[in-house]
Amino acid sequence: MEQFIAKRLYGHDDGLRGGSRPASIIVTAGVAMGIAVMILSVAITRGFKCGIRDNVKGATQHIQVQGSYSGTLATEQAVCFPDSVLESLRSLNCIDIVQPFVNKPCIIRTSKGFSGLVLKGIGPEYDVSFIDSHTVEGSCAVPPDSIGPWLFISREVADALGLSAGDKADVHFMQNRIRMRRLTVAGIFDTGFSSFDKMTAICGLEMLQKLNSWDDDGYSGIEVGLAPGTDLDEGYVALRQEMDLWQQESDQSCLIRTMEQINAGLFAWLDVLDMNVWIILALMMGIAGFTMVSGLLIIIFERVRTIGLLKSLGASDGVVRRIFLRLASYIILKGMAIGNAIGIGLCLIQKYTCIIPLDPANYYISCVPIQIGIGWLLALNVIVLTLSLLMMLIPTAVISRIEPARSMRFE
Repeated sequence: MEQFIAKRLYGHDDGLRGGSRPASIIVTAGVAMGIAVMILSVAITRGFKCGIRDNVKGATQHIQVQGSYSGTLATEQAVCFPDSVLESLRSLNCIDIVQPFVNKPCIIRTSKGFSGLVLKGIGPEYDVSFIDSHTVEGSCAVPPDSIGPWLFISREVADALGLSAGDKADVHFMQNRIRMRRLTVAGIFDTGFSSFDKMTAICGLEMLQKLNSWDDDGYSGIEVGLAPGTDLDEGYVALRQEMDLWQQESDQSCLIRTMEQINAGLFAWLDVLDMNVWIILALMMGIAGFTMVSGLLIIIFERVRTIGLLKSLGASDGVVRRIFLRLASYIILKGMAIGNAIGIGLCLIQKYTCIIPLDPANYYISCVPIQIGIGWLLALNVIVLTLSLLMMLIPTAVISRIEPARSMRFE
């Protein structure tokens, strides 16, 4: 009976007249705007976190192991990681990638200028998928030896030095004496991760080992990528235990840092974004709630005579309140459907067209990122619907004060 009466009151065209009709429209619009803004806020924040984490992971992997003396990325001291150590790490279930590297500061000079960078030496086993996915010119797969000494640089550095794929560049290294190597630009990348693009170029690992007079197992460090689904802290603990055993057997010590520790300021900024989202969600829920309470009060006052009639026919206060709660739920669900359509629609447009760009130098990413997930969308809608219906209990409380005898004469 309650559902039948509520549907009759709502009707196919909202069935509301007088002040109820605008109130219904305002409530619907308020709920739609609120849910749309909430979806956009969560999707953009999650997109930022996923996009930046992916960029950081691509640049450094999840965890880096370096010599304990190494305070910067550029180090001239080697850490010896025998193949047996690398294989023992690869055998761990939580570890997917183990790739050694060598860092060496350098100056790249051309006729148009020069640029100071950290040259990162990588081997054939290095995972170049991150760089390859952001290649804008040439090839960023590890080149064959036939092209000679090779070099990968960012678009930003290439534009500043006037370099293109296939060009030669003189690379100078400051050691006991200045040493120079002429390298071929094999590929140009543009990750949008400004701090990586400005400071990093990539070359062959063996060349840097020879320049430093290191053995084949001498590296600046190793990068460790965790298996999909592995928690960062869990992977760190497993790696820490394995490296502690190695340090006990050797005379070397190492420093193990996660990507969050290496980029502490960046991840602290992402944590602040989470707080901003909670504030936005609370504000939008408050605005939508105020709109819904006000709108339902107007609808109840417009229907005082109907309420009096229902009570005179024997309906209890609880029955009448449930009727109007059902009526409110129809209006709220309509608003939520419209809000979801608007919010998800705008998210999809931005996701596939990137019509809103960003400055990578400030935001570490080239356009506003979007991350849509079925789980959090459903959770958000359930929470909004539940809180909305709970707030609707406030205006329906006035129903108990309406007396049938007086309400029948209400105009």
